Amino acid sequence: LKPIFRLRKRGSHSIAMASGRRFLLALCLLAAVLGPCFQIPGVTGPPKKRPKPRDKRQELQRCPQKGGIVTRVYTMSPKKPNSAIRKVCRLKLSTGTETIAYIPGEGHSLQEFASVLMRGGRRRDLVGIRYNLVRGARDLQGVVGRRQSRSKYGTEKPSGDEPAAPAKGGKKR
Repeated sequence: LKPIFRLRKRGSHSIAMASGRRFLLALCLLAAVLGPCFQIPGVTGPPKKRPKPRDKRQELQRCPQKGGIVTRVYTMSPKKPNSAIRKVCRLKLSTGTETIAYIPGEGHSLQEFASVLMRGGRRRDLVGIRYNLVRGARDLQGVVGRRQSRSKYGTEKPSGDEPAAPAKGGKKR
């Protein structure tokens, strides 16, 4: 009978190294002797049950967007290192639940009872804001004069005949 543990020298330390199969065999024999009171999850017993990951976007109910009606439009100030006035609104969704969503982009003409489309997307510097509104959909117009990242802000492609306005905060030459 071969020993289960082998001694191996590493530097000045001697480490007891267990051969994987033999060690597992010894555990299974131990489990057989002790009976059902001794179980190793996934080896001699059923695998360990892991908790289900919680849904970060609960109000969306696994949908890409949800529609809703604006019940209140107001502003919030962000968390500590940032300083600004962020525009947010309270929504009553088509599912009947109420939630708060961020209004992205510069300027908006959103009022109470406007119909909007909400998507996921956490605003990290605003506490409790886990949703964004979709610009350019339903009653929420796109950002006027936007030239970069237009698809995110619902802005149409500018026509070629109008003069090019100077880029806001563009590169200095």
